[in-house]
Amino acid sequence: MLKFVFAACELERLVIKFFVGLAIFLLPVLAAKLAYNVKTSPGADPVNAPWAQYSMEFVTWNGEKWTSWIQDDGFEHRPQNVADWGQHSTGSVAFMDWENTPWQAKIEGDEFILAHHGDWLGHTEHVGAIRYRDWQGNKQLRTVAQLTR
Repeated sequence: MLKFVFAACELERLVIKFFVGLAIFLLPVLAAKLAYNVKTSPGADPVNAPWAQYSMEFVTWNGEKWTSWIQDDGFEHRPQNVADWGQHSTGSVAFMDWENTPWQAKIEGDEFILAHHGDWLGHTEHVGAIRYRDWQGNKQLRTVAQLTR
């Protein structure tokens, strides 16, 4: 009987050690996820913010639909309308934000620099993610890491 009690206590200690170890492992992961959600939170509106998308489908200032991604520290652009536009590379991307305001973004390290309507002599903003509307008008969010191929 004493052996059974001792084995039950030992099992109880192993179970506790397992759960403590699991908590130590999961705590940083959950903290990182919470920090990401707080930093990129769009508020009450839904947003598609995948961990890795590698491209963005967006509408430009003139209403054209484009797909862009980052390659070699620049933007690669592919039009939906290939009859009037061609694929090309530039140092920036012109898009409409969640409020349908025109912005232009450039890459600086792991962040973007934004200029309202491409006015680089005026006020600029450093942001961790581009907040734009996709081809269907849905709110989207992309970071430099998510767009880099």
